[in-house]
Amino acid sequence: MTSIAKRTIATVAMVASLALGAPVAALAGTTSATTTTTIATKTTVITTLKQWRAADKLYLARLKVINLSFLAAVATAKSKLSTSIDGATNSTEHISARATYRFAITEATIARSNALTVLGNAPTKPGHKVDVTTTTF
Repeated sequence: MTSIAKRTIATVAMVASLALGAPVAALAGTTSATTTTTIATKTTVITTLKQWRAADKLYLARLKVINLSFLAAVATAKSKLSTSIDGATNSTEHISARATYRFAITEATIARSNALTVLGNAPTKPGHKVDVTTTTF
């Protein structure tokens, strides 16, 4: 039993040293300046159902803004595609218009995904921690 405990401790120590040491070793040779962006968060503990409802309402409002922004970006991309296709005179212009449309949809999807990641998950039960961020979408 003690050999299993020793192996477990050794394994955890090796993983921790790799996880902490690898980024330091990777950055040791770089000399370029880096910029760090920090998002200020306030962690609140929800203890009552009233607090949970307020946090859930805020979450749903932010989710609605994210989805409306995504849908607006898609509508803009579709209208630009329609305008470009109508004005296109050859197949190269058609292909270019469709490629621009696909790129715009991809960018809108990435922006939506990033916003949802920042938003986090909805609170599930009273007593769970909720991250409240001050980001604007």
